[in-house]
Amino acid sequence: MTQTNLPILYLRDVVLLPFNDIRLEFSNDIDKKILNIAESNYDGYVLLINLNDPLEEEPDYNTLPDIGILGNIKSKIDLPNGITRVVMTGIDRVEIVSINNNNDFLSAFVISTKEYDYNEVEASALRRVLYRKLDEYIDISPYMSNTVIGRITEVKNISKLSDIIVSELPLEYNEVLKYVSITNPMNRIREITLDLSKEIETVRLENEIEDNLKIKLEEEQKEYMLREKIKLIKEELGEVDLKDADIDKIRNKMNSLDLPESIIKRLNEEIDRYSLTSSASPEVTTIRTYIDWLLCLPWNKLSKDNTDVKKITEVLNNSHFGLESVKKRIIEYIAVKKKTNTSNSPIICLVGPPGVGKTSLASSIAKALNKDFVKVSLGGINDEAEILGHRRTYVGASPGKIIQQMKKANTSNPVFLIDEVDKLTKDYKGDPASALLEILDKEQNDKFCDNYIEEEFDLSNVMFILTANNIGGIPAPLLDRLEIIELSSYTIYEKLNIAKYHLIPDLLNEYKVKNIKFTDSAIQKIITYYTKEAGARDLYRQIDSIIRKAIINNDKSSKIVIDNGDVEAYLGATKYNITINDTNTKTGIVNGLAYTMYGGNILKVTCTLYPGKGNVTLTGALGDVIKESIYIALSYIKANNTMFKIDYKIFEEVDFHFHIEEGSIPKDGPSAGVTIVTAILSLLKNKIIPNNVSMTGEITLRGKILPVGGLKEKLIAATTNGIDTVYLPLESSKEFSLLPSEVRDNLNIILVEDYEDVYKSLFK
Repeated sequence: MTQTNLPILYLRDVVLLPFNDIRLEFSNDIDKKILNIAESNYDGYVLLINLNDPLEEEPDYNTLPDIGILGNIKSKIDLPNGITRVVMTGIDRVEIVSINNNNDFLSAFVISTKEYDYNEVEASALRRVLYRKLDEYIDISPYMSNTVIGRITEVKNISKLSDIIVSELPLEYNEVLKYVSITNPMNRIREITLDLSKEIETVRLENEIEDNLKIKLEEEQKEYMLREKIKLIKEELGEVDLKDADIDKIRNKMNSLDLPESIIKRLNEEIDRYSLTSSASPEVTTIRTYIDWLLCLPWNKLSKDNTDVKKITEVLNNSHFGLESVKKRIIEYIAVKKKTNTSNSPIICLVGPPGVGKTSLASSIAKALNKDFVKVSLGGINDEAEILGHRRTYVGASPGKIIQQMKKANTSNPVFLIDEVDKLTKDYKGDPASALLEILDKEQNDKFCDNYIEEEFDLSNVMFILTANNIGGIPAPLLDRLEIIELSSYTIYEKLNIAKYHLIPDLLNEYKVKNIKFTDSAIQKIITYYTKEAGARDLYRQIDSIIRKAIINNDKSSKIVIDNGDVEAYLGATKYNITINDTNTKTGIVNGLAYTMYGGNILKVTCTLYPGKGNVTLTGALGDVIKESIYIALSYIKANNTMFKIDYKIFEEVDFHFHIEEGSIPKDGPSAGVTIVTAILSLLKNKIIPNNVSMTGEITLRGKILPVGGLKEKLIAATTNGIDTVYLPLESSKEFSLLPSEVRDNLNIILVEDYEDVYKSLFK
């Protein structure tokens, strides 16, 4: 064959070899155009090139193979649905010399492939081996009939023989594709013989599996027939056994479920035990209950997750105001899952004061992701059997809380809320926190084994969300596995929006009223003068009280507007007063700021002295750390008495008494250090510290002021208590800059690096 120019037609998913015909359908406009060009200008001849990747839309022609198939169009029909149907004949293998880009289509110059000489004796031997393999394959395989032998026995050309046989074998696309590039017919025969040997082994294995399956089905059919006969005999004798009917019911339910093989095996064992156990035996109830648990668990039942990021964002925003960090993390999880198609879920731990929406947020996440939602509270649990279940040998045994909730979920990929994880306790009954490690660890929880169920249950698809009020209460090994997201206290602005867009609409919908409206000033008054909390629970209760009273006192048809002046009429006198007397006449009293699991609070440090010998008395339920802060403060002042202009003898002539108000409440932490130093200096220098000033920061023996935690909560507490000036550690400036503007703008913040900065500001 001389060098010839032919249009290129790509084939995907199907390979046409020489000496074979194939029917093809084309819907692509470019492919149909190439077929028309081939008919018009090339007598129906095309160069067929198979792509290694069938999904590739526009292959790089520089990477195309060197060998293609010369094809000829035998017939072409344009169907009404826009598809062109073609019958194509494979003529020969050709070698591609060069490829030309004709703008509308690609063409190539081709020549015939190299002709090979081969030994007739060797060819005859290969042909005999091939025929024997074919006979063996046809005897055991349903994929090839005896007519193939008749078709190929007349073929003398070894090249044609190899291509016909390959086209008859049930090979995968990539396996057939390799024969296009094998131009030596002897090598093709050798390769076919190898592929036939593999196919023979595969078919034998398939036949063995089918035979075993047939035997199993026959045994099950035999068992079924025998059971039916026994049932009929009992009915004839009037001996209908209720247990037999129950067993039939169990088997029917078992057959209707998609259960793992291990569970099916276990169920059959338990059903046999159940059938052999006397109905009068106490054990029969235990066995029956266990069977019910095995049948009720969602072994392979998965719900379809919602992966629409826009819809998820909308659901989360509609249910909760703010909380951007949590929402962002959920969106990231969905985006990664959508991209990688993996089921690994994050183990999120929401840490924050009561009432900030941890539990309701978890419920909203489940709703947004279209998952079932279950929860369990671990507060006060000290027995790990509550989590891992009790062994069936004990009377009244039952599965643990995890398996119980998975049964309620009815799917194996719910959102599972584990509440109050910081309230776990440990004693002689075990360590519940250690039990949680097995449940939460992704390396182990796909094989979670409850003591009662005694079978592995896959928890790897569960999205666990934990909640805690205090991160310090979470055991370190458990904390290491958690992704901590802190939910801080709500600002007045956030509470206002929560009330307007969530609490009030929900309550009005609950009471089925539409004629009650709240003004912003009324809501702000409720927040400021009737609540003092980190979250919004008390705010909910106060608004609920107003709505109930408004419904009683007014006609449903009339419109009710709750304004600033109406709040006291519904709720009575104000509970909290944020006005502070700036004309304080007492020394030794300074406002500190504290952060507790319930949010921020004012920590009023009081110091007094009286004649003595330098002793120190501490009251107010103080912890070890805050006691050390008092001793550090005294040592710092003594070491720098010259700078503070204090006579050192006074420390030998007086005793100090330190007290922090609300003595029944335990207090601890280093953040009161700067406040304690200021209280001592206020007393010794007879300098009154205004009540509208507060401060927070840990102090070192050298007077350096270190940053502390809970900054947002502390500043919110300062605002709600009428404080307008706050001294903060300089190193907390970055955290302060990230706080909401409604927190930053209402306070005069003084950043201090060393206590000298505080001293110069307050005492000079």
